Amino acid sequence: MNFLKRLFGRSDDEESGPDLPITLDVEQRKAQLLRLEQSLDALVAAMKEDRTRLQNPGWRERVAEYGRLAGEAMTQRQATLSRDRLLDLVFEVRPVFTGPIPPELEQIGPLQDEVMAAAEALREVLPGERGGAA
Repeated sequence: MNFLKRLFGRSDDEESGPDLPITLDVEQRKAQLLRLEQSLDALVAAMKEDRTRLQNPGWRERVAEYGRLAGEAMTQRQATLSRDRLLDLVFEVRPVFTGPIPPELEQIGPLQDEVMAAAEALREVLPGERGGAA
């Protein structure tokens, strides 16, 4: 076990870890969900602008996927928040392009980066959430 503690950067006396309950900071999480929702909506709008790419079933499916994820972010924001549901949503978010972005789609880059940053912010445990303190 000491090997795992060192691997994950924990000391023997450290209290934080998956054993401690996480109480979500509801207001902060709702703001983060709104950021994710809005960034996904902006990405969808930009992707829909390219009418020729919309003829591609893969592109259309990706546009629909991002629209669905934006809807899920909105639904979670309006419901009782759960860490598990937040993580399920966050782990579904993926970039449009994993490699170089084609020159004709350069406007997608910053939007994609914002979506990924918003998702990463939701994945992180906020200060004060670990250990049951809200």
